[in-house]
Amino acid sequence: MSGGIRSIKVIKPGLLVRSETGVILDARSTVTLIQSEKNNILVDTSLKKDRESLLFGLQEQNLTPKDINIVINTHGHRDHVENNVLFSSAKIYVHHLNKLRGKCVKVKSFPYYLEKDIKIIETPGHSWDSISIIVKFDLIYALTGDAIPIKNNYFEWIPPIVHVDANRALESMKQIVQLADIIIPGHEPPFRIEKSFIQ
Repeated sequence: MSGGIRSIKVIKPGLLVRSETGVILDARSTVTLIQSEKNNILVDTSLKKDRESLLFGLQEQNLTPKDINIVINTHGHRDHVENNVLFSSAKIYVHHLNKLRGKCVKVKSFPYYLEKDIKIIETPGHSWDSISIIVKFDLIYALTGDAIPIKNNYFEWIPPIVHVDANRALESMKQIVQLADIIIPGHEPPFRIEKSFIQ
């Protein structure tokens, strides 16, 4: 286990509901807390209507929004950013041009090391501004946002249904699974990578 990372935990599960024809009816991002020796970091903040469950998830970890000093948005879609406003004490790391309020840091070069055991990589395809966070803890975790929104994208090896470039999306998925042991996807519970399955 790395000395720098104390814990990594999903504090608000993601959700993705589709109609029988594949139309997205409801999408709410996973919110993950990374605690290191230096920082309390949230990856994505979900929709306004998930605010209560997000605050409850923090409370279960004995934290308030003021305790979060870093937020990372995996991309700029609203189901991943709408609760950023809760974290007025935090620096917000993004890769997208945005109108977000607060102390935004635009990550421009990759890999970007937030800490020794936390790096941000560029993973376009779902959107041009998609990034993923690679965390070295007891295993290697990839917090992917919608670069891998659900486990079926990995097991069926298909790009996210919403994408700007299917080939780039698949390249990003390959990059992620070659690095990681555990995927924390944008809209479902974590799952383990089967290394023999890597494309």
